Amino acid sequence: MAGIPNEKISEPHGGSDPSVDKHAIDSIPNTKATSIQTSNVNDNDITNHGVDETRNKNELQTPLATVHSVFSPKMKVFLVFMTIFSTIFSPLSSFIYLPAITPIAESYHRSLGEINLTVTVYQIMQAVAPLFFGDLSDQLGRRPVYLFTFSIYIAANIGLALQNNYAALMVLRALQSTGSSATVAIGSAVMADVTTSAERGGYITAVQASVMFAPALAPVLGGILTEFLGWRSSFWFLTIAAGVFLVVYAPFVPETARNIVGNGSIPPPRLNASLISILHKTRNLESQTDHSTPPQPKKVPRKIPIPNIYAAIAIIFEKDVGILMFFMSLFVMANYAMLVPLQDVIRRQYDFNDLQVGLCYIPFSIGSIFGSVIVGKLLNWNYARVARSIGVSVDRKRGDDLRKFPIERARLDLMWPWTGLAVAMMVSWGWVVDSGTNLAAPLVILFFAGAGVSGPVSILTTLLVDLYPMNPGRVSSSFNLTRASVSGVGTAVVHSIVILLDF
Repeated sequence: MAGIPNEKISEPHGGSDPSVDKHAIDSIPNTKATSIQTSNVNDNDITNHGVDETRNKNELQTPLATVHSVFSPKMKVFLVFMTIFSTIFSPLSSFIYLPAITPIAESYHRSLGEINLTVTVYQIMQAVAPLFFGDLSDQLGRRPVYLFTFSIYIAANIGLALQNNYAALMVLRALQSTGSSATVAIGSAVMADVTTSAERGGYITAVQASVMFAPALAPVLGGILTEFLGWRSSFWFLTIAAGVFLVVYAPFVPETARNIVGNGSIPPPRLNASLISILHKTRNLESQTDHSTPPQPKKVPRKIPIPNIYAAIAIIFEKDVGILMFFMSLFVMANYAMLVPLQDVIRRQYDFNDLQVGLCYIPFSIGSIFGSVIVGKLLNWNYARVARSIGVSVDRKRGDDLRKFPIERARLDLMWPWTGLAVAMMVSWGWVVDSGTNLAAPLVILFFAGAGVSGPVSILTTLLVDLYPMNPGRVSSSFNLTRASVSGVGTAVVHSIVILLDF
């Protein structure tokens, strides 16, 4: 695969490749990783890896670095929960806004088309912001970027709840998107930090399921809040929810970025340390009876590093990965083209109020969750099946050598049934809405459309992380750029058509 030589697992590791990390390498098998570390480490390196110094260097115990992640199963479950919690905010902020579009237009004496431009602005920032924060989280760590972006997000929501003019609404929606949009890219990166390729499918699709769940939860919440408390209450709700996340995240969630803490065995720097990490380090020092040097945190730059936006954009233009990204962006565009105008179309077709409109989003998101859960199980099953077919034993603790593994086959084998379902439902949707059938018909179509769209998106997201195991934030932001930008264009075009045809 051509493209950026220092990122993809299919390229040989050498030079300044950041993926050649002696602390954790998903794409190098155990024997090679061990030999690399054994032949190139000094006394400090041995101590840092937690290896018994009383033994001869030629008889080293297997270092902790050969284990992909030292986090316990309970901690992994907690990380999944917090990652799901964080990734909900980007789609939640997008869809909780939809039932309020008509009331906001009436409040500001603006047309629906003008208010819908705030949706387009939100999607544009969804495309651009992760380019900075996704790559920054690979360099600086997940925790500092999470804390910074959520601070922006909370401030933007407070401003949205208090503002009183159209210009402020537009600017603050852009800031709201900036603060929340990076969470999806960073969420996939966190799952890549702590999981091997053999189990990654289930974890990443769990995060994707949360992204798909938000379109069900958000319009219902938005409809209830708008109907009974006014449209400003939606922004206060988001402010409170984000505050709850930070209260839990700041003290309890550890740093996971492999460039910072390796497989979790290296203490994080002060900037990346949670309260739990500090207490754990203190207990270790107090219980240490010998005079060996404890593992030292990696030094992070004093100045904020400049995100490598060029590298993220360049991934899109790789002939193999770029085609996959654009292909899936078309499905995401169709998703938005269905859901964004839905509130206005349903309102006029069936004379529904804000709450009833919000309830109509539930079938799509339930279908999306269903599709993501099924695909997650199928991804892990198909990975094991392909491994058996080529005589490879799956290692869920230390990871497999993906340079010699047909990972594209293991992932993309599952693509086509879900793609066919998605296309069929999109075609059916246009006919059902236009014919004015019973409400049950469009709701059934929405359920299967959600399942059809979520499957390919989950498959591609997992494959991209497999191909870029040491830069998952960067590649996730690249995919986010393509799907958000294409979706923004598609949404604007669809709204123009709806207005033009007076549908």
